Amino acid sequence: MSHILVSAKKAGFPAVLAGQDIRARRNLKDLSFLYLSILSVFVLACVALAFVWSRMTVVNLGYETSRANSARSGLIEKNKRLKLEFMKLKSPERIEKIASGELGLVHPTGEQIISVK
Repeated sequence: MSHILVSAKKAGFPAVLAGQDIRARRNLKDLSFLYLSILSVFVLACVALAFVWSRMTVVNLGYETSRANSARSGLIEKNKRLKLEFMKLKSPERIEKIASGELGLVHPTGEQIISVK
């Protein structure tokens, strides 16, 4: 417990010697110190929890960003493969080969061509 030193003359005790100090005890029924201590601990705990929560949020966002970057890289690679496959499928050589081989189509002769005016 904390003790307060008070000068004897200021405290109003005439029977005390002039150079002697007296100690006033804290009133045990005064709980303001206890309430202040509990409030301080509560505020400190809230600040600590807020700090931990913010750090966990930052870490989780970092993991999410990493996963999104990995998914993006995979999609870019898949897009490149699909573009290459599209270019192969639409090539004139491939289309002519399928038309002549599987479908039995041939180039038209001069008499098969009709001009429309």
